[in-house]
Amino acid sequence: MIDVDNTNSRISPEIRGLDRMKENTLTDRFKMVKNFDLNLLTTFEAVFIHRSGTKAADALGITPSAVSQALGRLRVHYNDALFIRDGKALAPTTVAIGIHEGLADAYDNLVAKLQNISFDSVPTRLVAHCSAYLSTFTLNVMRSVLDEIAPDCEIVHSISNNSITEIEDALIFRKADIIFDVHPHIGHSRVSQQISSEVPVVICRQPHPRLDGTLSIELAQNETYTFLDSESASLLSNRLDVHSMMRQERVCRFISPSLLTIMSMVEASDMLAFVPERFYEKMKNAFNVQKLDVDFTMPTQPVYMVYNKAALNNQFFATLVKKMHDIFQLELQRNAKR
Repeated sequence: MIDVDNTNSRISPEIRGLDRMKENTLTDRFKMVKNFDLNLLTTFEAVFIHRSGTKAADALGITPSAVSQALGRLRVHYNDALFIRDGKALAPTTVAIGIHEGLADAYDNLVAKLQNISFDSVPTRLVAHCSAYLSTFTLNVMRSVLDEIAPDCEIVHSISNNSITEIEDALIFRKADIIFDVHPHIGHSRVSQQISSEVPVVICRQPHPRLDGTLSIELAQNETYTFLDSESASLLSNRLDVHSMMRQERVCRFISPSLLTIMSMVEASDMLAFVPERFYEKMKNAFNVQKLDVDFTMPTQPVYMVYNKAALNNQFFATLVKKMHDIFQLELQRNAKR
């Protein structure tokens, strides 16, 4: 049986002094936040990401009225409007941006600890969030690594449909463990690693009434196109680069978030499409399409693996992403030598 009194008497004055300092610091912090509902910060983050009170309410499972009331209390606390109506969206003020950036690391660490992330726990399931196309060459790598380090762990794949807002929501509210996306999602609390560099090719149906296996800048200017629907600034920038290269804005007649749907549309029309070469090679025998030889160089598209930095506190997760990153890097190096 431990003698409490004798044990306490053996604690050095320095240790007791440090304990008192810690206690005083925590007491001061408690006094500062005792009249502040920390749940308001979750509502703030949801509105900041979704730029909408209604969407934030859906994400949190509360009513729009509750979101509105929370924003009202935050506006009083910070003495700032925080969000201003900009068309159909809510644009954050400079104060709101500062709050978000200041909270990023602390909020992420808090959520991580609430989800009981530890140094040695091995999960029974992991959620990977990405588009259907990206899943075709990322989740198989994830599965092969798990087969080595945690064979009983299952992977749950959730679809992103190329939505930046949806992916940001998944990262902040821990709806996914790993994100694969063409957007890097850079932030203080995140790790974003490039794992691939996708090379685009131009495809059309075969036979095509005007094109016979080749496409020049001049010919390309006279055709119509399908576009991949996405909120990604990276994809949109690539689209502008192609417009600039062709010296005019391409005429778009069909937009879809699905590469399969785009391939099907190209097969049934005279429209052209830019698709990843990897995707074309996988699907060329399933569709009546052909790759066109071009006399211009098209911009490549990076692909990233993104996850919350706090998740690296879990040794299992750190090992998983390290092994996956090594495999992806080997592929990048092989492709660079071709």
